[in-house]
Amino acid sequence: MMDPRGMNLWEEEPIHPSPVADYYRGKVVLLTGATGFLGKLYMVKLVRLGVKELIVIVREKKGVQPKERMVKILEKEKLFKVHGLGEKQYMNTLTVIAGDMDVPGLGLSPEDLEYIRERTEIVLHAAADVRFDEALNKIIITNVQGTLEMLNLCVSLKKMELMIYVSTAYANCVTNTVYEKFYDPPVDPLKMMELMKTVDDDQSEVLTDMIIRPWPNTYTYAKSLAENLVKMYFDRMNIVIIRPTIVATTMDDPIQGWTDNLYGLNGVIVGAGCGVLRVLHASDSIKIDIIPADFVINGTLVAAYRAAEDYRHNAPSTDPDKVHIYHLGSAVDNPLTNAMISRYTKTIGASNPPLRSLWIGSYVSTKYATFSMILSILLHFIPGVIIDAILRFKGERPMLMKIYRKVRKFTTMIEFFAGQEFIFVNDKMRQVMDSMTPGDKEQFQCDMKSLPWDDYFNIYFPGLKTYILKEKTDTWEKARQRYIRLDMITNFVLRGSVVLGVYWIIYYVYIFISQNILGDSL
Repeated sequence: MMDPRGMNLWEEEPIHPSPVADYYRGKVVLLTGATGFLGKLYMVKLVRLGVKELIVIVREKKGVQPKERMVKILEKEKLFKVHGLGEKQYMNTLTVIAGDMDVPGLGLSPEDLEYIRERTEIVLHAAADVRFDEALNKIIITNVQGTLEMLNLCVSLKKMELMIYVSTAYANCVTNTVYEKFYDPPVDPLKMMELMKTVDDDQSEVLTDMIIRPWPNTYTYAKSLAENLVKMYFDRMNIVIIRPTIVATTMDDPIQGWTDNLYGLNGVIVGAGCGVLRVLHASDSIKIDIIPADFVINGTLVAAYRAAEDYRHNAPSTDPDKVHIYHLGSAVDNPLTNAMISRYTKTIGASNPPLRSLWIGSYVSTKYATFSMILSILLHFIPGVIIDAILRFKGERPMLMKIYRKVRKFTTMIEFFAGQEFIFVNDKMRQVMDSMTPGDKEQFQCDMKSLPWDDYFNIYFPGLKTYILKEKTDTWEKARQRYIRLDMITNFVLRGSVVLGVYWIIYYVYIFISQNILGDSL
């Protein structure tokens, strides 16, 4: 229900006026990636701001039609049921259009294409395959070809005011100090798209490491190429690029601690909390650049508003000092180290333990690869062998070594980011945040300087329990009692593993000396 100004009547009127909120109210926005993590949060925020219409491009999946998929998402997720909103209110604002980022022309029908061209004022392109291990040929289609299709669409929009492209700060992770400017791509993205059309899955797998090096994975590589496509169109439309760092759960907007995935730090916290991740190859002093998801949403909309205001008075520019590229992260303004995260995992995690776990939640980190391997043997491999042997003896299916193989795969994928420090210079975003009015700060919290990490992690851990592990609050006391018992068992098993590991090392060193040194002297 809206008042004549477009404000939601079920929300309290803000104390101060907000120029940012006023800008989006009454606009027609086209959003891609609406079914993804950030996409859902963009939907909530834009609907609450009172956009006139939110057009979302959604693909059919497993036989479920786009509109039906969207209805199911609105019914399932708690974040769509707060602030007096519900499925009906969202569907009154949403226009669901069938499309696919992997298909030429985005898979849009002529009628839908014309509808979008006639009405859209702002485009928010947030769709992306965020998997680090996706096949190169497939991720090029989704993240690069899909972005090119969106850029071509934007050029044809009759009421186009602004295109917002959601990238990642790690698109340029081959450079340790990254500025808010364009960087040269590893290769011409147009040529790479043509190459990937000529290879099959097996050929793509063989070529991947050779092609993407020194980028650590196909995701960051593809994002680098996509950014260069955006640069090619920068003088043809008003564009803003948003580069978030590692996105974690929400702080409090629209609800506290919400997430729907195990990517990045979420996977580390859940893995450590459940006792399956005991070792991390990373220095304690390394800064881990994370940002709450709602800070990304708010920062995006604030930065885009500032860009739109600038475009009202100045022509678009590809000058690196003038382009509207913004870093959204924490390390510059509010550093968080790996040692701090480890401490929070052990302390706050102990107050919010999962109901099901193998050991108590904690992990050991080291910057030395050899020591990391030794610790993995002592804290992963040996306990895994022992527990699986016990399960076999009891006639049950062994499982721990299978879990640890998955943990190893996960930690290998994040080692590049956990093992070195990046500086994402945010001078442009700092100027934007420092110029925010009281009303903008009230509705669009995005300044990491104002975030106490203790408060955030006391929201983060319960959020992961609620939304990832699906644990109801009435089970939390039972989980804490279980944690106390598990603490004693964990200490016994781990100490036994260390003693056994040290014994094996001494034994094999003794055998080696006896056979190769003492034997020669005799």
